[in-house]
Amino acid sequence: MEHSKRLISVFMSAISNCMLYSNNHAVTDELIENTFSKLGVLLKETDHFEIMIIENDLIINKNPAIGIGLQGKNLIKRLKRKGISHIEFSKGITLQELKKLVADISNMEKELKSTPHIKIGIVGLHLGGPAIDRDSGTEKSLSGFTSEQLSKIKEEINSISPFKKLHVTVFEEIVFQFVLMLKNKINILKLLRPAQANNGLDYNHGTNVAVLTLFQAQALGIKEEFHRDIGLAALLHDVGKLFVQKEMHNKKSSPGADESEAMKLHPFYGAQYLANINDLTCLAPIVAFQHHLRYDGRGYPQLKTLNMKQHICSQMTAISDSFDNLRITTRYRKALDIKDALITMKTKDEGLFNPFLIDNFIRSIHLSLSG
Repeated sequence: MEHSKRLISVFMSAISNCMLYSNNHAVTDELIENTFSKLGVLLKETDHFEIMIIENDLIINKNPAIGIGLQGKNLIKRLKRKGISHIEFSKGITLQELKKLVADISNMEKELKSTPHIKIGIVGLHLGGPAIDRDSGTEKSLSGFTSEQLSKIKEEINSISPFKKLHVTVFEEIVFQFVLMLKNKINILKLLRPAQANNGLDYNHGTNVAVLTLFQAQALGIKEEFHRDIGLAALLHDVGKLFVQKEMHNKKSSPGADESEAMKLHPFYGAQYLANINDLTCLAPIVAFQHHLRYDGRGYPQLKTLNMKQHICSQMTAISDSFDNLRITTRYRKALDIKDALITMKTKDEGLFNPFLIDNFIRSIHLSLSG
């Protein structure tokens, strides 16, 4: 294990040096060659060398790596930002393959892909199966994976209380899957799930909003390094509803004026809760607080002492939230089809959305469907 940890340390040093300088820098070359040498020693003893990330732990050849230090933690953070939780090195690996891997990890805009002797993928944590190679059967494999993840998310959210912190990794995992699916050009409608009209927290609605917001980010050309934070913030945008009085959740009668005003506090409760969670993007409390504000400055919650403008992520989330809500049947109206929902969003309430973003959303949905 000590030899494995030293390998990880040198490997991350090579990545760090490549980020600072280049993959052709003399010190980078030396560190990669040192990594290659240590990896060769390990591969003489076994057929493969495996790195996995499970929650915030580094697993090396099925064994937890204790005391991995700053370099190991940085490797975990770097791979999670890439949406990767599994790397397997096998016998026959070449120095050129390792150099390419180091260069690709150091460049946040570069997608990691498997090579003949380096398998890149994700760990099927809740399926109990092997890692899923992102290069094969993505749509079929990940659709089942997300079903399991949704159950895990539902379980996690049901356990939330003011005194219990949510496990960020559970939500990160499903965001990674959505990012991968959108990158693989899977039709966005295949990722949306039937949501329900209620005053509580609908898990399907949350995932739909995450997918739609990531879809917007991708269409806008926002760098992939920000997709994880954007997806997490959108996924958790309505978490404040859990802190509104329980008797209001799923009420069959129309909410009274007092109850409606109480429900308008859910952005505040959500932001307050999410702001106190370690390792969670700062976008999460911002979006939770702002997703019912409007582009023209109205909406709720209103702060008398501050003229708050929506963050662009909050603007995108508001568009996703509205679109998904229009596709839900309520007591007051039937669910709208996609075309009517888009027309309603574009024409009904001027000032609600950023004009550029709503036009981009409509255009992107049409392109996706026609494609």
